[in-house]
Amino acid sequence: MMITAIALVSTLLLVSFALPAIQIVKAQYVSSGGPSASLEEQLKLAREKVQNAKQAGAYGSGTPMLGVNLNETEIYIIAIVIIFGAISAGFFYMGQRGPRKTEVKR
Repeated sequence: MMITAIALVSTLLLVSFALPAIQIVKAQYVSSGGPSASLEEQLKLAREKVQNAKQAGAYGSGTPMLGVNLNETEIYIIAIVIIFGAISAGFFYMGQRGPRKTEVKR
């Protein structure tokens, strides 16, 4: 019963943190939903992107991880530390309790 509850809570936490991360990663490949630009406008924008990428300090894929969303990143790191800390504390406690005493029914 306890293992099932732990597995359920762990799965729910994993899903609750994984889905927003997947949405953020996919967001850079989706258009903004505005009117579609002509081919010439798209080429102009592509050239501007290349020029911006060639500038000094322009590194990365464009997904902000430690830039603007520093607070969100810290929250994720703290949550992961709490989850793994609780799991390891549970294992430590179970190890210190010693072997189970079982009764043999005759």
